Amino acid sequence: MAVSVILSLVGASLIYTSFMIYRRLFLSPISSFPGPKLAAATFCTNSNRRDRWLWQARGFGIPASTLGTVPHALHRHRRNAISPFFLMHNVRKPLPVVEERVETFIRRLKACGEKGEIISLEYAFSAFSNDVVMQYCFGRSDHHIEAPGFDSVYHNISFNAAKSIATLKHLNWILDIMQALPESVAKKMGPEVSSNIQLKNERIAQIEEIRQGGPEKTNEITKTIFHTLLQSDLPTSEKETSRLAEEAVLIVGAGTHTTSWCLTVSTFHLLSNPTLLMRLKAELISAHPDPFTKPSLHELEKLPFLIAVLKEGLRLDYGGTVRNARIAPDTSLKCGDWAIPPGTPVSMTIPLVHHDERIFPNPDKFDPDRWLQADSGRLDKYLVSFSRGSRACVGVNLAWAELYLCTAGVFRHFGSPGAKGDDDVGILELFETDVTDVALVSDMFFPVAKEGSKGVRAKVVL
Repeated sequence: MAVSVILSLVGASLIYTSFMIYRRLFLSPISSFPGPKLAAATFCTNSNRRDRWLWQARGFGIPASTLGTVPHALHRHRRNAISPFFLMHNVRKPLPVVEERVETFIRRLKACGEKGEIISLEYAFSAFSNDVVMQYCFGRSDHHIEAPGFDSVYHNISFNAAKSIATLKHLNWILDIMQALPESVAKKMGPEVSSNIQLKNERIAQIEEIRQGGPEKTNEITKTIFHTLLQSDLPTSEKETSRLAEEAVLIVGAGTHTTSWCLTVSTFHLLSNPTLLMRLKAELISAHPDPFTKPSLHELEKLPFLIAVLKEGLRLDYGGTVRNARIAPDTSLKCGDWAIPPGTPVSMTIPLVHHDERIFPNPDKFDPDRWLQADSGRLDKYLVSFSRGSRACVGVNLAWAELYLCTAGVFRHFGSPGAKGDDDVGILELFETDVTDVALVSDMFFPVAKEGSKGVRAKVVL
């Protein structure tokens, strides 16, 4: 009896699989498009073509956030609620928070030099960017910069959560089971499972603290996103703790990893190339001869080589490496001679654009000068680290502010063995690190280097 049931199930599965392969290869509205037939036959989804976008969005594990929102109208509604906080004039109001964290970061680097510590630059920059975005969201930070080892716990938890995206895209029903599990049970199922739950639970607690009478943040510098959202006239459903917690997971996670990895990649290449670093230091010193004065963001935004360094860092940091599909639900899209039917998910990964030799010759090379040529303005539209269009990164202005202030702050005060300034307080020297520690090998939503990499490490010599 059992054998016959198993055989029946196997037979039914084979029939269903054969039908789906036939449908995808010959009946699909895009079956005539060029490309490997294996890829066309093995896309793991159901027959509803619009579910392919839902299939991908649910993989992020935060379906109620702006990132996980499928319908265009609802996404616009949710994005419009938070986007005013990230307009440039609003980003400039809490800049003292960023400046204070930069100063603390520099002091911490000096302290590491005094102790002879080997530091992980990824952990260090992650601590900086997380402190900033947490202050911006909740009016407080966890002071990761001051913590031993730059407190890598959050970095590792959120990175493990990102690793689960690849699985959740294909088996998104697991997400419902995960969300129902107590955190104590989830921890026994591995870091990729427990990290998703732990992150959301932490944000739920923070939202509830604000809702239940946490400290009011009303002045122009300390006013935060979630204090204001909870006091707004948004519909009650949009202010539910669970939904806002998912928005917080997104903002804090993206605001931590994308910025910190760009700083890590840029710093690695500058420390690897003394000529480039010396040019940057010369520009910073010329603009601000007194090392004890703080350059303003407005002043830094006028320095061409600093801008070029940051753009090149963004090009090789990618932002995200996942295929972030878009759907035109009502219109056909033209691509050369091809018409893409309405409702078809369309995507291209950022690394494919950033490594296109027709746009960026010698694309693997860190070359800020490509952004300083007479016609370099044409390259800007191909720099898509923050994506483009209505679903582009909402925090782009805050990210740029952090990149300017942190990069300028660090390299106005620190050099490298081959690029020293007269008034440097120390040098940063790479430790057992090479280009393979920043080169993209795997897509885990964020770029991942080779297996076994210990990350970009450095020692501070005073």
